[in-house]
Amino acid sequence: MFLLRPRFIITLAVVSGLLAAYGVYFYLTQQEYRTINSAVPTFVSRQVVVTVNDLSIGSMLRTNDLQVRLWPENLVPAGTFPQVEDLVGRVVKADVVMGEPILDSKLAPKGSTGGVSSLIPPGMRAVTVAVNVVSGVGGFILPRTRVDVLVTVSLSSKLEERSTRTILQNVEVLAVDQIYKKDDEDPMEVKSVTLLVLPEQAEKLALAANEGTLQLSLRSSADEEPYESPGVVLSQLMSRPEKKETRKVVHRTAPAPPPTLKSEPVPTTKVVEIYRANVRSEVTFENEESPDSSVDHTESSEESKK
Repeated sequence: MFLLRPRFIITLAVVSGLLAAYGVYFYLTQQEYRTINSAVPTFVSRQVVVTVNDLSIGSMLRTNDLQVRLWPENLVPAGTFPQVEDLVGRVVKADVVMGEPILDSKLAPKGSTGGVSSLIPPGMRAVTVAVNVVSGVGGFILPRTRVDVLVTVSLSSKLEERSTRTILQNVEVLAVDQIYKKDDEDPMEVKSVTLLVLPEQAEKLALAANEGTLQLSLRSSADEEPYESPGVVLSQLMSRPEKKETRKVVHRTAPAPPPTLKSEPVPTTKVVEIYRANVRSEVTFENEESPDSSVDHTESSEESKK
């Protein structure tokens, strides 16, 4: 039994220890690799064109304003562009900050040359109307706000037939005076307002401006619901409201019971017979009155003196 010799036992122990150490090392290495791969996911990148400068509304994109960067695919917004060549010459219709991806929704249609005309969508028109402090809502009408347009006209020479009606609703303000971009929200005194309308709305607006007086009504930025209104006529405005008849409530007491009428006593007749010297007479008394009211009935006695 040479395997039982000391030198073979020591050699076998050393080899077994090395194999066990290698097995443990291999197991721990695999566990570490799996942990790292499960904690850090692998991202797929995409090319996205971003701006390297702040761009204001109406600016035309140039090559030195754009740059291609890699973005994680799951974080890329819709409407981006992968190449700079696709964007050179396009006009932005909204402010863009440095490092922001260029989106198709923030670009004017192809062929726009910049300025206010590039901000007008296809099929729309820009119409300017004159306003003052009152009709311009005290200067609180700014670019990108929305308004309603009211017109006051007279259908005849009669003053009482003068009327006011809303002709346009939820109209976007494209510019005030020559300003189509305003950073602050402070009111400003303006003399004209440019509205973004459809062609048929532009006709209504032009006729109303020539035949009547325009008034703008500022809408809430969260209110886009249309409404129906027949307008108001001066005669209706100045008419007095009908007075409603006020009925006075009279608290009537129950009628008093009729007075009880005392019934007159029925006259009673008493007859008294009186004999005077064999002469019989009757005296009648009514209601116990005095003998003056009595009736004296005297008659001879049926029997004569005996």
